[in-house]
Amino acid sequence: MTIHHQPGRERIDAVRGFNRFYTRQIGLLDEGLLKSPFSLTEARVLYELAHRDRLTATDLARDLGLDPGYLSRLLKKFEERGLVERAATQADARRSSIALMPAGRAAFAPLNQGSHDQVAALLDRLSAPEQDRLVKAMQTVQRLLGESAEPKVPY
Repeated sequence: MTIHHQPGRERIDAVRGFNRFYTRQIGLLDEGLLKSPFSLTEARVLYELAHRDRLTATDLARDLGLDPGYLSRLLKKFEERGLVERAATQADARRSSIALMPAGRAAFAPLNQGSHDQVAALLDRLSAPEQDRLVKAMQTVQRLLGESAEPKVPY
């Protein structure tokens, strides 16, 4: 049985400080993610659609912790822009699977490359042993907070 301890203010402040530091480091406070017209949420939805097949809005909302109504509006906007298409699933015609259209893949490609380049630039400032330490520390954070590493290409 695990005994949980109430975190002290110093620990809470340290985590919050790190969150502010990291969001600034990776540009999450910029108007558009990676100088794109997409918000972080929109980019993450595009990422999921680019890396997973036969997703439904229910799957996306659950996996990303998004409000279903908000996700529905976001997907409708993507549909209007020709980025995604919805089709009834074979198992249940009331549910639709969502897929990226060629325009959606074209919109996602620079986001994916930009994210890759941004992380590469962050890591490039560190020696190989420091990079290893950083990656291990990030894996520790994921493990301690209960989030398993994503099985596919990391964002």
